[in-house]
Amino acid sequence: MAETPKMTPEYFQILVMRELRKAGFDIGDVRIHRRSELPEPQRGFVLELTAPVSHATWHKRALVACRSQNDPVSRDAVDDLRSRLAGARAEVGILFATAVFCDETVAAAQQSGIALLRVIDGRKAYDGGGYGTPDHYPAWLPAHTVEVVDSDGGQIRARLPQSGSGAAMVLAAFGAAAD
Repeated sequence: MAETPKMTPEYFQILVMRELRKAGFDIGDVRIHRRSELPEPQRGFVLELTAPVSHATWHKRALVACRSQNDPVSRDAVDDLRSRLAGARAEVGILFATAVFCDETVAAAQQSGIALLRVIDGRKAYDGGGYGTPDHYPAWLPAHTVEVVDSDGGQIRARLPQSGSGAAMVLAAFGAAAD
């Protein structure tokens, strides 16, 4: 497998839209809402996108925050996203991150109806799924994929969205029914 692509804002945007579509969502016209660099020592960026998102009869305008950082994602990221929803004229928030989510971040997201998705190495997902021999990857394997992060009875869990059920996993974070 070739070297993993650098996580640029453009690459992150393409990844996020691909993963939402793969989960079963229809995505409308995507617009950049905000882009900023994270302060030291984080070394990364935040890219916010707005887009109409739908699945079956469920239709909402989403504010999608893409955080590229190494440090764990704190609760402040959820609070910040929630506070920006009205300014972006968005009804739901989705937070994608390249780093792990702190326990309080997951709790805050569930209380706020914000969906959390973590970007992971595609090889990690392939190896964890038991699809083949570890360290032997098919040419079609994407460099990155995502896992939905939530809590079930206080236990944080990260699950790969499966074809056909991925949208339901994200909709559950919003408190919406999977139509």
